[in-house]
Amino acid sequence: MTTKQDEENAAMMPRVSRLPPLKEESDMPRDLPRNVSKEKEAAYKRRPRRYSLATSDPNLDELPIDCVLVYSRNDDENESNGKSHMTPSERRKNFEYYIEKKQGLILKRVEPKGGRVGYVLVHTPFKMLLVTAENIRMRLPIEKIEQDEKMHSQANDSCWERFKTALKRPFRVDPSLTKDDPDYYTAIYSSNIPNFQSLFDELRGSRELYFTPAERSLLTYELLTKAHYDDQDDNELRYEPVSTRAVSNMVGRKIKRSSRPGIDRLIAKKAYDACFPLHEPLRDEEFRSPADLNDREKLQKHWATMRKCLKFQPLSLIRSYMGEKVTFYFALTGFYNQMLMPPSIVGLIIFIYGAATVLSDEPTSDICGSYGSNTYMCPRCDKVCPFWKLSDSCVYSKISYVFDNAATVIFAVFMSLWARWFVEFWQRRQAVLRYEWDSMDFEEHLEPIRPDFERKSAIIGENIEEPYISTRKRVPFFLLSIAVVLITILIVCGTIFGTIVYRVQMDYILKNTSVKTYSSIIITVTSAIINLICSLILSQLYYWLAGKITDLELHKYQSKYDDSLTIKIYLFQFVNFYSSLFYIAFFKGRFLEYPSKYGEQGPSDFTEQCDPAGCLVELSIQFVTSKQIVNNIVEFCFAMHRTCLRICSRRKEDQKQWEEDHDLIDFNSTVLIDEYLELVIQFGFVTLFVVAFPLAPLLALINNLIELRLDAWKLLSKYKRPIPYKASDIGIWSDIISAISYLAVLTNAIVIAWTSEFIPKMAYRVLTSGGANLNDYVDWTLSSFSIQDYNNTGRMTADVPTGLTTCRYRDFRESVGPSYSQTTLYWNILAARLAFIIIFEHCIFFIIYIMQWLVANVPKNVQNKIDRERFIDQRERWTSGPNGENFKDVAIVSHAVARMANISNNNSPSIHKTNEKHITRKRNGKKHIGIRITPEDKK
Repeated sequence: MTTKQDEENAAMMPRVSRLPPLKEESDMPRDLPRNVSKEKEAAYKRRPRRYSLATSDPNLDELPIDCVLVYSRNDDENESNGKSHMTPSERRKNFEYYIEKKQGLILKRVEPKGGRVGYVLVHTPFKMLLVTAENIRMRLPIEKIEQDEKMHSQANDSCWERFKTALKRPFRVDPSLTKDDPDYYTAIYSSNIPNFQSLFDELRGSRELYFTPAERSLLTYELLTKAHYDDQDDNELRYEPVSTRAVSNMVGRKIKRSSRPGIDRLIAKKAYDACFPLHEPLRDEEFRSPADLNDREKLQKHWATMRKCLKFQPLSLIRSYMGEKVTFYFALTGFYNQMLMPPSIVGLIIFIYGAATVLSDEPTSDICGSYGSNTYMCPRCDKVCPFWKLSDSCVYSKISYVFDNAATVIFAVFMSLWARWFVEFWQRRQAVLRYEWDSMDFEEHLEPIRPDFERKSAIIGENIEEPYISTRKRVPFFLLSIAVVLITILIVCGTIFGTIVYRVQMDYILKNTSVKTYSSIIITVTSAIINLICSLILSQLYYWLAGKITDLELHKYQSKYDDSLTIKIYLFQFVNFYSSLFYIAFFKGRFLEYPSKYGEQGPSDFTEQCDPAGCLVELSIQFVTSKQIVNNIVEFCFAMHRTCLRICSRRKEDQKQWEEDHDLIDFNSTVLIDEYLELVIQFGFVTLFVVAFPLAPLLALINNLIELRLDAWKLLSKYKRPIPYKASDIGIWSDIISAISYLAVLTNAIVIAWTSEFIPKMAYRVLTSGGANLNDYVDWTLSSFSIQDYNNTGRMTADVPTGLTTCRYRDFRESVGPSYSQTTLYWNILAARLAFIIIFEHCIFFIIYIMQWLVANVPKNVQNKIDRERFIDQRERWTSGPNGENFKDVAIVSHAVARMANISNNNSPSIHKTNEKHITRKRNGKKHIGIRITPEDKK
């Protein structure tokens, strides 16, 4: 029995013809088991599916579960207020009534005995999937790519393409993971085009398998988010239901309507606890054969395991199971790993070259030989720091030469170009994936409004017909976000300053101990670890803070919210991870004066110097203590711990798959942001300061091979199955990676010119040795300071070696006082450094622009297919049957209206005569319909 309110709600709801679930599903041919003979194929396809919901696998006899809704069974008891709004159970009842009776979805309600939660299993019939696909403008197959086209495309492959194919053959995935579907051209689906309908049964042998599991879950989720329910909340103003991004700028009034967008709003109101697609079950090994594995089991066996770390990824299967948005991350990681192979090989060669020639390096031999043993260096600080011998930095100088040698410049040029090559080739790869995954022309404007924005707009929004908050009201929150980001950056800089204080104090302490020879290495390693710990702590704090201030910005759509959160987190992490590297590379030891001007050991008056061998090795140690290594160790140990628990514990036999999935971690947008952030931060380490550590690409490659499989394991075992959102690219991360690649050109130029010994050594060869060798190079780089002048300042330490008249320090200054000003050589070298930076970056950018001009972002064969698809799309839309009939009817009506208007406005005899002669004609054997209108007819 329906009430008047129900009738009014039904009148406002869009009419959708109810589908008889059992009848429709029984008419659908289903996929054949893998071992069915061809003789039984026809009879087997006529068998109906069983009317039951048990699993998300569409290959079984049961109806597949496309989505699961979870709710608390005692939520009405927790509703302890006197408001007049509906209880959670009433909201659920109205919502389920709508999606079941009005949209034709099939629901199954499950309430386990003794459990505190209930489950609603949702199955979407095929016709409703098609309706939803048309509404969101999804691309579906429209025409098969003929075999001769494919053979012609393969025949045109160049020798380079054939070489790459042969090179990749050992790393290809198991053939059972690749889809055997024939290739099809796709177009935006329209029910008026009959070519789509002809492929419903042909594509994969069954209508139930026409859509992949990810597409079924996405379309079901779209239905649930666009569905409406009756929310009689008297304390909140309600808006017209808004399902797309079409924004109305017309000023109106708030409308008291009872329609609300669906499942997201219900979760925000605590009517449901969660909404997620269902994982396919993981069965025991002994009860399954390789031919009977479901998609999740295939991925678990051939993808989420370290045994397959050298194999390519089954991207088509990942996309079918998790959707494009998640798959783009794994595609980027896999492509990044492939691109890391050339710099890994080059970096390893440079490292081996440095290690093999370190003993023959003349400056290193001078430091470690008799010259270093007989040369006293000036104290690093005034009054308390002791004199020390140049040979104390012998180990440090050997390590420095391994990374800073003649091949370093070549590696810097190569990596600067590689960073841009990676971006350009990824754009091409992304274009190919976008085409293969039918993500072109993806309509982002169909994104639903965030429930949190809708709730807050009802309180502080404008008086218009939809949820809207003016920019004027949001500006203060944007200013607050900028202030918070700047304050946190200053806090990070404060931690760097504290690390510097630690380094100076430890340098003074260790110089008076027996480990003074290794003091520089000990200080560098310990300070890097301290910086790492501070980074981890500040990261956790800032993540929470960034989420809070992003909530205050009141973003209307989730994509905008994610972009804003991404920018904040990346800016913080950029300063957090790279600030110490920038300090060592560009600032440490650059603003020194001369002995007696260094200052005393303390936080208020000190300076930190580079070792006589340079500061480059300190950059290298920062790579070894990277946060990613720590994270991977923790993740690996956690994975092993969970695996051991799974082996030792027995699985509950009566537990259903939806109960297991409910206990898993929710997969939200921040999970993917974290994974992208980790990858992009590593890309910065590999490109910005790679000349300081040529092994960085190799270590990054090894790290990523492990990281990728750990991420795969986490998504399949630790997290709920993600909602398979459509995506056409990697979003704002593409712009961030591109910006890093440009910045890498400048940082590598400055590191070579400013931090390494390349420019001073080149100047010594040209000005002193005539380009022959580096004999006496170390002595050339050291200036002398008189002990007598030092003693006269009153800032010299009391412990002076016997007979010492001068001490040496690293700089280009005059040997006599009182000013000890820089020599002409210092300014010449400084000019050479600046000239090198300008020439280096101009040459690299010129090569980059030439490369961008020559290499298209979309491969030509893909562009040809895109053009072909557009032609087919336009052809079918203009020549389809319904369109032709519509044009014919419109032409007849338009012609009649025009003639009637002509008769009404013109009453001359000549016009009447012309009208009388208008007759019906036949052309080409077809009857031509004519209309004769005369003044007599009007009578």
